[in-house]
Amino acid sequence: MYVSRLLLSTALLWATEAVARGRKPVSHIETCYEGESTSLHCYSGQDDTPQIVDVNDVAAVAKALRDYGREVQGGRFFTMTAENAPDCAEWDIYNHETVLALAKHIDSKKNSSVLLEDIARTIDGGSASDDDKKKAIVGCLSSGGSLGVLVNETNPSYHSHEYEKSGYTTEGIVIKIVSNVRKVDL
Repeated sequence: MYVSRLLLSTALLWATEAVARGRKPVSHIETCYEGESTSLHCYSGQDDTPQIVDVNDVAAVAKALRDYGREVQGGRFFTMTAENAPDCAEWDIYNHETVLALAKHIDSKKNSSVLLEDIARTIDGGSASDDDKKKAIVGCLSSGGSLGVLVNETNPSYHSHEYEKSGYTTEGIVIKIVSNVRKVDL
């Protein structure tokens, strides 16, 4: 009996510690902010909180998303619909070391779907020139930032029968790069 109680207590302690150390949920209910834009916004302004992310981690997140998207012919899509992402919902899309990449659905009336390749390019600028890369979120350096998905409208996947039949749009998703480091209230 004593051993059973000890095992039960130990199991409960481990479970509690696992939950306490675990990541936050992958879906965050947010609110829509008036004037929220798809333009590049670096979190380095007067009213912002710099995120202190490692630029190499930002690049690693973009590479991982790009690689995963390229695993299927035509590319893999990331979709946020009016039904499953209402009220400007934010979803975790990837994390690595200091970086948490989020997708925010800023138009809850639209069914939005974009290629992971385009999300990666939004983050790191893709194969663009150094000047053009400054227009991607990586241009915000360690501050992190947000930007509407930079869609390659000429990609054949967006003109496929399946995509056009779905009624999806490439508009309505903003990508955010924020700190993946747990904040502690003192």
